[in-house]
Amino acid sequence: MIAREEARINVLLEPWRLRLQGKKVLLYTGGVKSWSVVSALQDLGVKVVATGTKKSTEEDKARIRDLMGEDVRMLDEGNPRLLLKTVEDYGADMLIAGGRNMYTALKARIPFLDINQEREFGYAGYEGMLELALQLCLTLDCPMWDALRSPPPWQKQQAVGVPLTAGLEAHHA
Repeated sequence: MIAREEARINVLLEPWRLRLQGKKVLLYTGGVKSWSVVSALQDLGVKVVATGTKKSTEEDKARIRDLMGEDVRMLDEGNPRLLLKTVEDYGADMLIAGGRNMYTALKARIPFLDINQEREFGYAGYEGMLELALQLCLTLDCPMWDALRSPPPWQKQQAVGVPLTAGLEAHHA
């Protein structure tokens, strides 16, 4: 049964892996999630640039090192400045953390995925891997990020020499 399910899920995950290949994330969580989610992300082709270890045991940290190498960046605290600096330093494409870090990511225009236990989606088992891949892609591919990171329309118009008032005359007529 395990071999059958592994083969089935690998076929279903392949398109998602292609889309996620080369993406980098900062995972800020703790405890068991600090290594188990790393493992799931790596299986999807995502590079975890750093992980949180606030509630992690020494055994959890040893598992992180086994998965990510001895020089892994482990964050014992998650103040907004440190999280954003880590995202910038490592070129992370996304922050995956608990809901309290959502506003930090959104203010910095960084895609965010809530991994807290209160989340809306379950990531356990084979179907959970499919859900995780889907949620990662939906978050990363959301057109909102391009819109937030580009200049506002009035600055785009100025950049090409169109006056800000262009078109207002027709609007007020």
